Amino acid sequence: MAHLTENPADKERFICIYPIYINSKKTLAEGRRIPTEKAVENPSCAEIRDVLTAAGLNVYVENKMHPREWNRDVQFRGRVRVQVKQTDGSFCQDKFTSRKDVMFYVAEMIPKLKTRTQKVGGGDPSSQQGEGGKKSKKKKK
Repeated sequence: MAHLTENPADKERFICIYPIYINSKKTLAEGRRIPTEKAVENPSCAEIRDVLTAAGLNVYVENKMHPREWNRDVQFRGRVRVQVKQTDGSFCQDKFTSRKDVMFYVAEMIPKLKTRTQKVGGGDPSSQQGEGGKKSKKKKK
C-alpha cells in the first residue's frame, strides 16, 4: 500500500490531549502525565479547548474516551486535538514545541479561567461536581 507523506497540518497529525493527562486527582498509573503540583483538579475538554483557542492554536474536540478513564460520565468525555506543527514542519508557536509544553500551559491557565475563579470563591469542590452533573444531564436529553 502506498503511504502518502505525513503532513503535520493534517487533522490526524494534531496531538491529542485528554483531560486525564492534566488531572491532579489521577495518579500516573491512571493516566496523569504531569506532576501533581502543576496539574488541575478535574479539567474538562471545554476548558482545555478554551485555553488553547485563546492561545491562538488550531484546536478541535472529539467525542472520545481515554482508555484508563473508568467514569463514563459526559464530564470526563472528550479528547482535544491540537495543531502544534505547520505544513512545513515548523512549530505554529515557539512556546509549544512538545506535548508537555502544551499540557503545562493548559494546566497553568485553566485555574485562571473566569469559570474557575468564580467557582473557587464560591465554595468547595463538591458543589462544582454537582453543577457538572446538572449540565451533563441536559446534554443527554
